[in-house]
Amino acid sequence: MKKKYTRIWALVLFLMLTGCGTKQVSYEEEKSSRQGDGEISQEESAGTTLVETLGVEEEWKERVSLDGGDTFHIAAEVSVPDVPKMSLMEVSEYYYTSEDKKRVAEYFLDEGSIQVNLEMVPTKENIAAKVQEWEKALEKLQEEGLEEQITIAKSEKKKQESLLNEAPKADEIDLSPGDYNEDYFKGSIEGKEYTLDFDINEEEYISQWILSATTDAQKEFNETGAEWWTPGKASDNKCTLTEEEAEQKAVQICEELGITGMAPVRVKAVQWGDQKENNGYYIVLGRENAGVVMEPITYFTENEMHYRNTEFGGKTTYEQEIIDIGMNDKGIFWMRYSGILSVDKEGTEVKLLSFDQIKEAFRKEINSKDITWNGLEANNLDLIYFRFMDENQSGKYTYVPVWRLTPYEMESGMGSGAAQWSCIFINAIDGSPVDIDEVGGTYYINPEVLLYPE
Repeated sequence: MKKKYTRIWALVLFLMLTGCGTKQVSYEEEKSSRQGDGEISQEESAGTTLVETLGVEEEWKERVSLDGGDTFHIAAEVSVPDVPKMSLMEVSEYYYTSEDKKRVAEYFLDEGSIQVNLEMVPTKENIAAKVQEWEKALEKLQEEGLEEQITIAKSEKKKQESLLNEAPKADEIDLSPGDYNEDYFKGSIEGKEYTLDFDINEEEYISQWILSATTDAQKEFNETGAEWWTPGKASDNKCTLTEEEAEQKAVQICEELGITGMAPVRVKAVQWGDQKENNGYYIVLGRENAGVVMEPITYFTENEMHYRNTEFGGKTTYEQEIIDIGMNDKGIFWMRYSGILSVDKEGTEVKLLSFDQIKEAFRKEINSKDITWNGLEANNLDLIYFRFMDENQSGKYTYVPVWRLTPYEMESGMGSGAAQWSCIFINAIDGSPVDIDEVGGTYYINPEVLLYPE
């Protein structure tokens, strides 16, 4: 059913999804000129940087003695946003309507080329094919004796079988986009074939869309004819666009789609297939708040594999917001908008604890945790925004300033991620430890990606 490029990207994408947990966030704005208990008034910090007002050092070097007799070594480079203050941002889950789908499809795809992509619609024929895929998966898993995976595969097969009765037949589907009630479309851009897939399911907390050139069309973006691409690190690039031009184009596309407030987080060159040369750019964008861009980073849960939307993995928590775009001078060959959000309120100024207070909070947390990092070393400390879920309002979240201590530098976007057990988080406002499994770090994977046989 799915083409080769779809399988490749499914594996990459589901390794990047994050969600959010359940913890209420409520901070009162205090605009007092009094500075007590080491708190920093944002009014007092106006016109200066957080580095100055919080007393942040370029590097934190310290050895923390652990109860078991080991020593935790901190030699961390400290990264702080170059802004005078940080503010809360309140956001809500947003699920695309038919009108939204129509707007995106007609923005990208040539007039008159848009059709329902019957290959992806859950028709009787396609669901039956999925059932057969699960049967093959079961045979393979049973041969290997993987009991947990066998149980999951049986459950997924049963779920697909339950959909067969209500599913329409392929010849009952109107191929014209009509009112855009379907989720899968295809069309062309300047003669190149594309698919546009919407995954919008409020009950399962999924909200994303993906535009992708088909396998054949991707060959037109690179002279080697490679069928897939990956972010590269080499400096030479056959694409005539500069990095700055690619970034500007990515932001322009977002704004023309009505997606405002997004800014580039990372740009990498693109390598095609097994080739070493670069031809294009991969741009990751995150939401900007008071001059700071939210980094879309995956946090994996500890010693668990949560299968998304199965009876074994529970409901998938809402995805981390991210936009990523692949382009070169021949156009866009990939774009994804995942974890779609609407902004409810921004600019609520907050007071942050001093750097000395934050260090003391980390010392306490390090002593209270069973640290298993290799070498017991911390090399990076960053002040970032982290998304907290409001336990009293479903679908509501707040971005909050948080300090993150890690053994290595983290990157946002494709091919990157972080283990929950390799991060220590401290709330920058009240100094409390942050359990990201509760407030925003749960990782899920589609069981098809791991359990379908090749």
